[in-house]
Amino acid sequence: MMIKNYISVNILYLLKKSNLSQEDFGNFFELGKGLISNYIHERALPKVETIQRICLHFEISIDDFINADLSAAKPYATKHGELLYSNEKESQPYVISPKYVELLEKSIEDKDKIIKALEEKINPEKSKTA
Repeated sequence: MMIKNYISVNILYLLKKSNLSQEDFGNFFELGKGLISNYIHERALPKVETIQRICLHFEISIDDFINADLSAAKPYATKHGELLYSNEKESQPYVISPKYVELLEKSIEDKDKIIKALEEKINPEKSKTA
């Protein structure tokens, strides 16, 4: 079974995000423009040392660089009980861990269940007709 990696997608994302050409990107890591093109077009994979240097330079985890699409919107906070995603414009975004986001999602679901249960206790007739 072939496991999907996001190296090519993420290199392209980092190029665009940093406004770098393939040549400029390669110069940072002592790699030729052709090799960067091969990475982007999935004709080659970077060596582990190259991956480590890229991740260190851009301050991203190796796991995220290989296994996640860095351009995808990620939840980072809540506002009025709703999750905010990284592509939403906020004045001062801050990052929270994915595990915390998971707990927040569960608490939002639990909150809705609790509200429904309380509404049924307060007004049992209304809940039967709904």
